[in-house]
Amino acid sequence: MTGVQFGGVGYGWRVGMTLIRPRLVALFLTALVPIIDTAPADAQSATCRPWCRERTGGGTNCGFISFEQCMWASQGADVCVPNGVCPPPGRTLLRRSR
Repeated sequence: MTGVQFGGVGYGWRVGMTLIRPRLVALFLTALVPIIDTAPADAQSATCRPWCRERTGGGTNCGFISFEQCMWASQGADVCVPNGVCPPPGRTLLRRSR
């Protein structure tokens, strides 16, 4: 005899698969938990990037930490400008109290 028999008919593989499938899904999802990162990305939690690259065809990328990095990425085709949202390095924004 192979498998589990119910009522004299061999349905062992069907019963086994209905029991195994949910467990395999749970095992797969448990294995994915360390891979899925719910913490904010470094770019989101990092300090403001002081340089932006303005593309000649339109669009802006403010992901550069130095003017040299921005110029290297633009390859001379785009323009590197200071990020107007970020305060210059070494300075802090002062807010007026009302």
